[in-house]
Amino acid sequence: MIKYLPRLIDSSIEDILQDFTAVQIRGPKWCGKTSTCEHFAKSEIKFNTKKQKEEFEQIYSTDPSLFLKGDKPRLIDEWQLYPLVWDEIKNYSDETHLKNQFLLTGSYSPKNGITNHTGSMRIVILDMTTMSLFESGKSTGEVSLKQLFTDPLLKVSLTSTTTREEISELIVRGGWPEGIVNPPRNSNIYGKHVLRSICDTDIQEASGKDLNPQTTLALLHSISRGISQSIDNRTLIADVNASGHPMSEQTFYEYYNALMRLFVVKEIPAWCPMIRSKTSIRSLPKKGLFDPSIACASLEINEKGLDKDYKTRGFLFECLVGRDLAIYANTFDGHLSYYRDRLGLECDYVIHLNNEDYCLIECKCGDKYIEEGAQNLNKFDTLINKYNIENPNKQMSLPKFKLIITDGQYGYRRKDGIIVIPITALRN
Repeated sequence: MIKYLPRLIDSSIEDILQDFTAVQIRGPKWCGKTSTCEHFAKSEIKFNTKKQKEEFEQIYSTDPSLFLKGDKPRLIDEWQLYPLVWDEIKNYSDETHLKNQFLLTGSYSPKNGITNHTGSMRIVILDMTTMSLFESGKSTGEVSLKQLFTDPLLKVSLTSTTTREEISELIVRGGWPEGIVNPPRNSNIYGKHVLRSICDTDIQEASGKDLNPQTTLALLHSISRGISQSIDNRTLIADVNASGHPMSEQTFYEYYNALMRLFVVKEIPAWCPMIRSKTSIRSLPKKGLFDPSIACASLEINEKGLDKDYKTRGFLFECLVGRDLAIYANTFDGHLSYYRDRLGLECDYVIHLNNEDYCLIECKCGDKYIEEGAQNLNKFDTLINKYNIENPNKQMSLPKFKLIITDGQYGYRRKDGIIVIPITALRN
């Protein structure tokens, strides 16, 4: 048996099952959802087993409650293939009031309205993605994001042994568990495989339509070119049309919504604080992919190509950082956003807590850009202080801490209080 690699989501699953009947784990294919749920389950049924499809169809059309039979907690894998199972679990919960009964996984979200009930207070939804560097053992975890929120003056002094060339390889390889357990000979092999599966079969399954694989590839290529940027949909449509694949606005949303339902594309919302006028702040979400390896495969670039294309590498490094930050922040109810305005001020990522604490984060490749990132972050203090003077009855707090995440080797606190930290030293 393959050794189970613990995930940061494990503790959340344990906590939820103590208080609720079921938990649904959703996320992209091959990110480890099934393996994680098998770690907790005492029985399972897998709906993507083709040899049992005819039997499953018969049961589904007559008595879908039979799918719930088995030792508890029971794993129901790819539940969206037989979505009435969701309603059966809701009814089971109402009748028994039992906790810790079911784990559901899904590689894409079913369309709205396909189930009769939302599952509120019975089924809790958790999002999962590919493995962070800390989960895969590529980050030492010497600096904790959660601890910085409670102790923002934490002493930071460390050296990472990971080289920039190795980080380029981590970007291309991605966080696919299979690639962690069995490192591939070619670092880009899993990204290529996932990309081909998305285009050839997955998007058709998620959308229920015969969507063109080449058009899907062209759209993903366009998104990858603009990764970590707030590009608008009209730009993406124009790019796909320019590639020779006709795409109207209606057609675009068929493809784009399917990719969102597959958890391939993700949107990072814009942070819109009161420090600027509404007309100055860019409110478009920043588009990204759940794993940078998919973008590398779409752009047909490997680690050697990345090291020669510094600009593209910077955007893909930001995607890598965003993936890890989202995973880490989720463990303490943090939420990720970004800030960018028309006056040139930007912040790659902002993590918000429910108590209104927040931190500002810049991503920088290369030591020479650290000062640039620090100057950018310090402008926020000036803006916030000015706003507070002008609005004494609507005070805005300063960030709890400011962070520059790098691909370098050294972690330290600057004289202005900003923490510089290698991505390979960070954890939740």
